[in-house]
Amino acid sequence: MKRMLSCSLMVVASSLVVAGLAAPLISGGWEHRRACDENYDRVESALTSFDVPDATPAGVALDGERDRECPDTDDHHATVGRSYRLSGQHSSPKDIESFYRDLALRNGWKLLPTEGSADKRRCMVKEVKDAEVSLEVRFDPDSDDTFEVSASTWPC
Repeated sequence: MKRMLSCSLMVVASSLVVAGLAAPLISGGWEHRRACDENYDRVESALTSFDVPDATPAGVALDGERDRECPDTDDHHATVGRSYRLSGQHSSPKDIESFYRDLALRNGWKLLPTEGSADKRRCMVKEVKDAEVSLEVRFDPDSDDTFEVSASTWPC
């Protein structure tokens, strides 16, 4: 009987230790998911008037599904994006950037200069729920014909 009680106490004590170690991890996971969901809501709200990452200019083909990611467990920045492939002869990176910049400006985004940027790119932002959502057109440095358009809570 004494041995059974001792084993039971050991199991209870071990369970409490494991629960004490697991609780912060579980709580941190819930906090990350909640913060990511709030940031996804901000990004989706910024895209409500017109879903800029889903727009397809002439000479461009979709290259995959729409992506959502929120990998940063410290700052919980959320990104919604889409990849494309240039399929026409008339599209250049400059044409693509102009297309998305003009489309964003017509849909309530603002153009901000990117400080310290050697290529003089400009950042597109939209204020949503007391936070800025940024829009970026990024060309793959390893490919001449692929690019991504993304809206994110990452700052410019």
